[in-house]
Amino acid sequence: MGYLQDVDRWLDTLFRDLTDEKIGYAETKRAIRERVLESYRNGLKASGQSPAPRDAGERREHPRQFRAPARERLRQ
Repeated sequence: MGYLQDVDRWLDTLFRDLTDEKIGYAETKRAIRERVLESYRNGLKASGQSPAPRDAGERREHPRQFRAPARERLRQ
């Protein structure tokens, strides 16, 4: 199951409990904030683990030149 599917299931349960008055508004808000904070922290941890990290100072001297598609080169 994907991450967003997990989030949808969790939110469905959370909102169902809120609607059924098993939990209150403050508890719902706190649960969502905790989940968002956890996700944010996980993103920070993973940010430096890219297989090909980019160097922010690396720039191309000349912009990339694109050629016309092959079918248009054949017409010329």
